[in-house]
Amino acid sequence: MWNLIRKFRSIPEKKKIIVYGKLALLKNLFYFFFKIIVGLVFKSWFLIAIAIYSIFIAYVKNNCSRGLMRNKDNIKDIQYYIRGGTMLALSSLFYIAYSVFQIFYPSNTNYNLIIAIAIAAFATYSIAMSLWGVIRAKGKTMLIKQYKLTNFATAFNNLVLTQIALLSQTPVPNVALYNGILGVAVGLIILGIGLYLLFDGLHKKRKYYQLIEKYPNILKYLNTQIK
Repeated sequence: MWNLIRKFRSIPEKKKIIVYGKLALLKNLFYFFFKIIVGLVFKSWFLIAIAIYSIFIAYVKNNCSRGLMRNKDNIKDIQYYIRGGTMLALSSLFYIAYSVFQIFYPSNTNYNLIIAIAIAAFATYSIAMSLWGVIRAKGKTMLIKQYKLTNFATAFNNLVLTQIALLSQTPVPNVALYNGILGVAVGLIILGIGLYLLFDGLHKKRKYYQLIEKYPNILKYLNTQIK
């Protein structure tokens, strides 16, 4: 067992993300249908909205995987990088729009206390692990960094679900307002990360073409990453 763990940890980060990106598409499709069903059963519009949001995230992660598999030169990598940042930013707009909708048209969902505590524990774990992933991505290629930042952005969804679950256990007035405000805040965090990736990609693209214009014969000497 430990040998398998050691072998897995020795696999290069790039190859891991290629596999993770492909699995993310299948996993998020499963989550999509699962959350839709659970959302309908418990009448939770939040879960249904998250199910739709997860499809955006599946695309971003799969985009990273495809980019790492097919990278032939810098410009192709940068195009994947810009595309992922754009999609993440668009997903945040959907998230913010739903959060605002929830303030004015709330859906009341009651969670079991044990489930609420479990959600809170998972949220803490997912945010901590995704933050560690971002720290470890320092100095890695742009698509690996994008994958780790996407994980970090989406981990905050669990924070919103935690608040919804915990507040459903208490007779707090204006619960929908608090949940909506936190949802908008999380949406803005995701938007900020998406815009950072988008504009960073555009900067790299401009830098790439400036380099090509200045040194026309440099293409064959370029690495796969422009810092």
